[in-house]
Amino acid sequence: MPDQVPPGVSRAFEVLVPAILTLIITACIESAYYNITGLYLNDIIKNSIQDLLGSLGATVPGFIILYLVIMLFWLVGIHGNNMGSAVKESIFTPLALENVEAFNKGETPKNIINMYALQMWGEFGGSGVTIGLVIAIMIFGKREDNKAIASLSLIPGLFEINETVTFGIPFVLTSIVLEIVGYVLTVIGFCPVACLTVPWTTPPIVFGFLACGANVMGAVTQAILIVVSTVIYVPFLISYEKYQNKQAAEA
Repeated sequence: MPDQVPPGVSRAFEVLVPAILTLIITACIESAYYNITGLYLNDIIKNSIQDLLGSLGATVPGFIILYLVIMLFWLVGIHGNNMGSAVKESIFTPLALENVEAFNKGETPKNIINMYALQMWGEFGGSGVTIGLVIAIMIFGKREDNKAIASLSLIPGLFEINETVTFGIPFVLTSIVLEIVGYVLTVIGFCPVACLTVPWTTPPIVFGFLACGANVMGAVTQAILIVVSTVIYVPFLISYEKYQNKQAAEA
């Protein structure tokens, strides 16, 4: 842009031009794909991802693959939970409602894998269970800039808001690991089966207590999962801070 153009206007065009090019290219690909197959690009996602996940159902491989897909969406800047909700809710919510009905009748809930359990095991503290990262920074972090981010992120993280802290590889792996740990703890009888609806913004530990029918072992289970998530993040945090210090020294 000419020098006479204000910087704010120049920056707007710097963003606008690649955005328009992206839309044009995407539209061309969409049009070509539709003319050849008679299907839209959205159908690719439905046919290749949703149908696959739906066929796996409420199984351990099913929720592992589901959360892997969700976290990979997050990793490329797409809201993973929104993308996976159609599959997740259609499979796991009916199972959760069956548990609620059984609990209300005084019977023992039998669906170990259900929507409330998945939220309790691997969705607290925000996607990627980054509450573990926040705790890791506050305990093991050495840099003041990271500690400042952690301090700002702690309260929102308790209510499942974590856009300030998303963190690469452990962000993808942590939810999957915790879902498996939570499942195992429930199978062996350490944790009661999740059987009650709890608002998704409920802080961890309280969430586990309520979701398991006001059973303290649900709270204990979530406390254990918080520790596990923190342990997962610690080595990555230490490695990242070493990299930050090296970059600062070279600057």
